Amino acid sequence: MSIIDAFRLDGKVAVVTGANTGLGQGMSVALAQAGAKVVGVARRSCEDTKKLIEADGGEFAEVIADLSDMSAIDVIVNGALAAFGKVDILVNNAGLIKRNDAIDFTEDEWDSVIQVNQKMVFFLSQAFAKQYLQGFRVF
Repeated sequence: MSIIDAFRLDGKVAVVTGANTGLGQGMSVALAQAGAKVVGVARRSCEDTKKLIEADGGEFAEVIADLSDMSAIDVIVNGALAAFGKVDILVNNAGLIKRNDAIDFTEDEWDSVIQVNQKMVFFLSQAFAKQYLQGFRVF
């Protein structure tokens, strides 16, 4: 057995937010190459990520969701469970940045960044933890 075999993710399901481009896409592809089934979450199509994963023989499901809206949690959890029946790995990759000087930052800009980068990360993690503890029943 090689050291790489110790890191195989066969039979695992990973949810990756921000899976349509950049780091999220790269992590999605790497998780699939390691054997995981991947649920990609993004505001826009993950078609390119899907093509990359399926070209390697992997499995991919897409969930379109806007992480600035808390109702996205149910959409993501239920979409992932509907696609593959469970979730073993959650990668909270999606993030928001407002390119504005701190002196000019508005409260609305601040709230939108905190919503996606902190609040959603916590409550999405909490939702999947609840599913894990409850045996992955759809709520």
